[in-house]
Amino acid sequence: MQQAALYSMLNASGFSVQVFEDYPSFFGNWRIILKRGQHTYEVVSDNREGWLSLWRLLSDQGQKLFEIESTRLTQEQQLIQIAQWLEAVTQIDLNM
Repeated sequence: MQQAALYSMLNASGFSVQVFEDYPSFFGNWRIILKRGQHTYEVVSDNREGWLSLWRLLSDQGQKLFEIESTRLTQEQQLIQIAQWLEAVTQIDLNM
C-alpha cells in the first residue's frame, strides 16, 4: 500500500494513524490502526487470503465491521473502499 496516499486519505477523513505495519515479504500484507474521537479501528489487508477488512477495536476484542474480497482491487480502489467504510462508521459514531 502506498503509505503517503493512505495517510492523506485518512487525515482528510479526520482519522489519526496510531500504527502502520507493512509486511512486503509476507504477500504484501499490511495493517493500520486509526483513531477518531473515542473510537479505534483497524484496517487489515490480507493479500495471501485476498481480503480487506475493517475492524472496530474494543477494550477486550475486535468487531469485524466490513470485509470484501480484494484480489482484483488496485491500491486506488482499496483506498476508495476504505474511505467509504470510514464515512459509514463516522455516520454511525455520530449517531451513538
